[in-house]
Amino acid sequence: MPPSVPSALQAYVPAPGGTANVNLNSLSPLNPCPDNLCWYSQSSKQQAAWRNWTGAAWAPGFSPHGALVFWGGGHGGGEDVSLYAFDFTTGHWSRIGPSNPDTNYTDIAEANAEGYDYLHEGSYIVPALHTYNYPAYVPPGLPGSGPQGQWLLPQLVGAANSGAKPHAVDLQTGVWTRASTGAGVSGQSPYTGSIEDTRRNRVWWATIGDSQLNMLDLNENHPRTIQTLQMLPAGSLYGHGGYYARPVYVAETDMVVSLFCYYNQTLVRGETYDMTSGRPVSMGRLTLPTFDVPTGPGFGMDWCPHTQAFYLYGGLGSERVFKLTPSSLEFHQCEWTWSEERFEGAIFHAASSGGGAQPFSRWRYIPWLRCFAWTDGPNVSGMVADGVHRDGIVQLWRPLGT
Repeated sequence: MPPSVPSALQAYVPAPGGTANVNLNSLSPLNPCPDNLCWYSQSSKQQAAWRNWTGAAWAPGFSPHGALVFWGGGHGGGEDVSLYAFDFTTGHWSRIGPSNPDTNYTDIAEANAEGYDYLHEGSYIVPALHTYNYPAYVPPGLPGSGPQGQWLLPQLVGAANSGAKPHAVDLQTGVWTRASTGAGVSGQSPYTGSIEDTRRNRVWWATIGDSQLNMLDLNENHPRTIQTLQMLPAGSLYGHGGYYARPVYVAETDMVVSLFCYYNQTLVRGETYDMTSGRPVSMGRLTLPTFDVPTGPGFGMDWCPHTQAFYLYGGLGSERVFKLTPSSLEFHQCEWTWSEERFEGAIFHAASSGGGAQPFSRWRYIPWLRCFAWTDGPNVSGMVADGVHRDGIVQLWRPLGT
């Protein structure tokens, strides 16, 4: 159902095929270290959450029109504990979370066998990490979740065998908590993502090529117990060799489509999972027409229910959006068609030079606005639809036919 409260962005929503820059405040004033000389600033500074192999969670219960929530870093790019949310109801950026410790806590956290975290201001904070396509969302009304929901990071990409536990952040209070009582199964190739089953309130994840899946049932009390189950049918492997796989759950068909490339390749491949039994059951590889995404692994992908198609965006300043249309919602046995639409006015060039800046799960469809949203963080500035020059540009793109 559409929200009852009008969005402040409604006047700026572009016509089908068009784009618009819509953020009504800048992102850089929210930087907890404005001179970028703090120990946690590192090479990417505030940009780390958009630059260092990071995804985003779509938080539809954050406000009537929802929000995208960003966090991440690592790899020498930054260790800022901050989460940043862009609210599609108000059109504003906000910072969520405690302050950063005055001194570097990362060695203590990484040595903490209890959780790969550090207790600071009542929060079990985690050193900033690559998030790939893992960030997920716990809606309001579920155990442990506040009125704006929780941001959930089920897979911590830390040192091998670190025993790292999933963590969550209450999006109203900003408090970090351990989201599970155990660490779950972790492999050596974490470059994939989570399945968010929004029908049953479950989050599933594994690493590339795992025969076991971890699952958090969000209906259970927080912190939750991780359930570990074998992939079905026997012999199936999660990710199936895909690099930066982006699994997208489509609620109306109760199936998942996961698209990816192999390492350092551009050919798009995919697989699908049937969720009707309450757990992912591999239906095998998708038979896709040959198609290459020029930017390679790490592209963004999401489902548009209004056009019944998936849309891929490579970022890095590209003005091309790739549409993948199924002939039916029986994803495991339908025919697929590729087409292309233009992302006119893409402004993300200088700040998007690869090296972890691909979109991952930061390219998302905002159903209330009938637009895809894309942001490349604080380093990108430009003219916004209300006539003011700002940074932290959030750009909407509206597909044809919506």
